[in-house]
Amino acid sequence: MSLTSAAEPRVRRYRPITRRFAQWVIGLTLGLLLAHGAVESVFAYRESLQHIERLQGVQAEAAALEIASYVKQLHAGLARVAMQPWGLAGFGPSQQREEFHQLMRAQPAITALQAVDANDRERMFASRWLPDRQDSGRTVSLPPAATGVQHGRTQFLDGELPTLQMAATTGDGAILATVDLRHLSEIVSRPQAGAGGVAYVVDGQGLLIAHPRALRAMGRQDLSGTEGVQLARARRQAGAIALHDIDMRNLAGQRVVVTAAQVPGTDWIVFMEQLRSEAFGPVRDAITRTAVLMILGGTLALVLGSYFARRLAAPIVALRNATARMAAGDLQARIAARHHDEVEDLALDFNRIVEQLRESYATLEAKVADRTAELSDARDVLAARADQLTQLKDEAERANAAKTRFLAAASHDLRQPMHSISLLVGVLRARLSNPTQIDLADKVQASVSTMENLFGNLLDISKLDAGAVHAHIEDVDLGWLLERAAHTWMPQAQEKGLSLRVRPGRWIVRGDATLLERIVGNLLANAIRYTRQGGVLVGCRRRGDHCELQIWDTGPGIAAEHREAIFEEFFRIGAPGTGQEKGLGLGLSIVRRCAGLLGYDISVESREGRGSVFKVRLPLAAVNRLPQASDSQPGALPQSLDGSFIVVVDDEATNREAVRDALLAAGCHVVTASGADEALAQLQAHLRTPDLILTDYQLGADGDGLDVIRRLRAHYDEEVPAMMVTANTDTGLGVQAASLGARLLHKPVGLQRLLWAIKETLEGA
Repeated sequence: MSLTSAAEPRVRRYRPITRRFAQWVIGLTLGLLLAHGAVESVFAYRESLQHIERLQGVQAEAAALEIASYVKQLHAGLARVAMQPWGLAGFGPSQQREEFHQLMRAQPAITALQAVDANDRERMFASRWLPDRQDSGRTVSLPPAATGVQHGRTQFLDGELPTLQMAATTGDGAILATVDLRHLSEIVSRPQAGAGGVAYVVDGQGLLIAHPRALRAMGRQDLSGTEGVQLARARRQAGAIALHDIDMRNLAGQRVVVTAAQVPGTDWIVFMEQLRSEAFGPVRDAITRTAVLMILGGTLALVLGSYFARRLAAPIVALRNATARMAAGDLQARIAARHHDEVEDLALDFNRIVEQLRESYATLEAKVADRTAELSDARDVLAARADQLTQLKDEAERANAAKTRFLAAASHDLRQPMHSISLLVGVLRARLSNPTQIDLADKVQASVSTMENLFGNLLDISKLDAGAVHAHIEDVDLGWLLERAAHTWMPQAQEKGLSLRVRPGRWIVRGDATLLERIVGNLLANAIRYTRQGGVLVGCRRRGDHCELQIWDTGPGIAAEHREAIFEEFFRIGAPGTGQEKGLGLGLSIVRRCAGLLGYDISVESREGRGSVFKVRLPLAAVNRLPQASDSQPGALPQSLDGSFIVVVDDEATNREAVRDALLAAGCHVVTASGADEALAQLQAHLRTPDLILTDYQLGADGDGLDVIRRLRAHYDEEVPAMMVTANTDTGLGVQAASLGARLLHKPVGLQRLLWAIKETLEGA
């Protein structure tokens, strides 16, 4: 008994090249013939269908227009009779009866006429088949009409004869005509599409009212449930209605091609149909021709493919035998070829390779030893360089981390004097009256604002790099946030003579309100800084389950090679302008970092000389487009703080005095204190409950602003509105303030922004 090893290699299936060449030639030929036949069949089918639809469409529209003309003639005859001044001298009952009989003679389709008074009582009746009546007083049901000639729905007398009632209003009633619809069969019997083509009419209820075979229209045959009638009524329009996208069958159950047309002035539809077996005869002929060509072409391809495959494969087989000998180690083997073509070139190349292999074997070992020594030396050099680079990288990372920790730790101490300067300049500006001094104060305020922005960007980038910023994801009213940002940056835009428009919509998105406001603010600042004329537009567009925030400007545009670099730190394109317009090049870097924290996608599109658009993709919240009052904030200082009672708590005396002076200038009553105990002591002298608590967060040994809010509210046993201003940018602080219902502002805060925030908080309370 013999055992077969499991590791025995699988036998490779051998496929001769002659057979493969023959298969390719035959397959390609048959494939082309098949593709040609399929294309030919498809185009023949489409051309036949289009020809039939055009022919049927013309015939259906012609029949519809002829029916409409016929109905208009009936309308005109009935309207002419109704316009007579019945009841006056010379227009009595005998004249009316005679006029009725003349109309029935002129219009054979009218089988009966009735004159009805204003109370729907019959005054005159004339008929082809029944005796005439006068003043019978019978109640007559009229079609719904306002003025002119109207007609009602199709009725079947005795359940068989299709009729239609038309009514024309008169001065004191109406004239009602009963129309026999069998006369329409003469119209629809004229057009025919092929030997089996036929036309018929269906009314607005889906009832068959006219057919070339008059008996078909007898007996109230309802076609409203058929797919063709339903589709034609759904596609009702002017012109022909093609119904080639459904499997239509005629009244006899045969498959047909159908085209419909609306009868103008009515809800009737004319259907023109032709048997599919007759319509698509040319398609069958094309398929037959294709099949014959495929049989002939396949036979020819089989013969020629086999012949050429043998001719082409013969020299390749010879080359394969020669290379097999060389692979077995016979380097003395030579390949002889005398075909004077590419095969001969290939043989010469193999011969040269054999010569080179013999020469290489002689010196291979020496070359391997030399190369090994060189690689060993290079490896040692690279290892030493790698150690040096690692050491330099560690030193750079330590230096960068130290820088980041220093800037992040210095944030509070540096923001405090900036906050004081901003408030004091604002108070000084409000107290000046000399235009020259006011202009100078405005320039100082502009410089302070620029310094705030530059300083804020520098600290923000440091805190982001240090990992000290964490996102607090919640539902954010994007419309309200954009309006706030627009009000904040409107003065800067107006100062440069630019327009700033916001079309936010009412979108509720998922994100961190503070980080999202920082993104919007930096994008607006960037757009305003680089735009010389025109303006900035902020808008939102829905993109599925996301909202795309777009900020457009009419600035100089961004070249394609700079569109990634602009998001790097300290990068500026050509540093446009001078002085305050330059900036540090940190705004867009902060935008990208904040967007990364929130998982937002940000992109930019631009045309040089035309402007740019920055796009931020924001996820929508589960509940969206909630109504919320607009944060209306004009450029001037608010005027509605007069008489407000505000408690100011801040451990920095300079800040405390600056806020007090600003609030006194706004007409407020102010109590200032350095902590909660001092505030409670001073409030004992006031009988009035404060309207607002305005406190710093870090108050030294006296606790913090959250404790001040809790103690003052507990003292008054009321939810007194509160605002907290701080240099601490920890995102967790916003959650704590929100839990108390207190508004949080980060230093430095300008005077205008502070006063507007106070106004909003008081109005919200």
